[in-house]
Amino acid sequence: MRQDDSAALPQTATPPVPRRSLAALFFGTGLAIMLAFVLWVAKGVIVPVVVAAFVSFLIVTVKRGIDRVPVIGPRLPEPIEFTLAFAVIVLALFGLGLVIRDNIEEVLAQWPAYQARFTELATAAITWANEHGLVNQDASEALADVPQQLIEFGRGALGDVAEAAGGILGGLVTIGLYTAFMLVERGRFFKKITRIAGPRDARAIVSDVIDDIGHLVRQYISIKTLTSLMVAAVSFVIMMVLGVDFAAFWALVIFAFNFIPIIGSIVAVILPCVLALVQPEGGPGLALLTLGLLTAAEQAVGSVVEPRLLGKSLNLSPLVILLSLASWGTLWGFAGMLLCVPITVAIMIVLSQFESTRAIAILLSDNGEIAPLKRGHTDLEERGMMRRGEALGQ
Repeated sequence: MRQDDSAALPQTATPPVPRRSLAALFFGTGLAIMLAFVLWVAKGVIVPVVVAAFVSFLIVTVKRGIDRVPVIGPRLPEPIEFTLAFAVIVLALFGLGLVIRDNIEEVLAQWPAYQARFTELATAAITWANEHGLVNQDASEALADVPQQLIEFGRGALGDVAEAAGGILGGLVTIGLYTAFMLVERGRFFKKITRIAGPRDARAIVSDVIDDIGHLVRQYISIKTLTSLMVAAVSFVIMMVLGVDFAAFWALVIFAFNFIPIIGSIVAVILPCVLALVQPEGGPGLALLTLGLLTAAEQAVGSVVEPRLLGKSLNLSPLVILLSLASWGTLWGFAGMLLCVPITVAIMIVLSQFESTRAIAILLSDNGEIAPLKRGHTDLEERGMMRRGEALGQ
């Protein structure tokens, strides 16, 4: 009788998955879901605080710029520098929201003319396609309702943007108060955070991590602001020369949308091209020319200037940026899209300083290289576990 050959083979047992790893995965997933739920439910409270923190970084960046002004900068007291920087940022945000709101209201006032022009172009395009056999009669009848649907969608979208701009203006008081208190308590807050860490070496580690986050976020904000201003200025000149309506408004939209990674610049270019198509003296030729020149300006700054200034300092994977954009945009809307990159950078820096989460930080990174554990690191995670054990033993 033939014996089974498999019986002669050595049996290798698969090592069981440690219970601690499964428990950590389970509790980590549950905590992430709960945190996302809280961030979504309480976004009305959390978003103004996060925006205020973002504005605080802007103010600190402007304050450091004032420090470097020859003769005057070094002589100004720090409170005056912060007051000047605060006034500049708040007035700039107020002016931006005011211009966007007023221009959208003007666009809505001229909407009937744009609507008539768009309907004329759409009808001509459908007729041409029908005459050349590209679509049949049934498809032509189905497409006849599309222009009106697009018009209603565009009008509703503009109304939503105007309402959002008005909301920003109304929320500036709250954000301004949060920002002012953050700046006043800035030094004391960092002192509290470092003292929570415990022993001296752990405090040094936490202080270094906070410094790293602050440095990268300030660098990102300053460079992104500079490059967005460059694109907006060039785009304004292009649209003024071509005769696109509301050139100043579209330049501001391009400036704001350039802070949204990946899709922001695409949307910012398409919007003025649509207006160039439907404005009374416009048409397909003006729209295509506007599209080509604005795309060239975006590519020149985004693909040449910005990488030279920013380099690989953020070290975020493009896929991670896209997923972060979708996630934070879903949770917090437009504000989440603007803040997704700084938030993700901060998360990656924090995760890189714990042995159990360094693998996640590596996955978030672009090249797989992350910051080493800080000097004097005796594993903050182990310290936390020891403290919890001591607390349970008491």
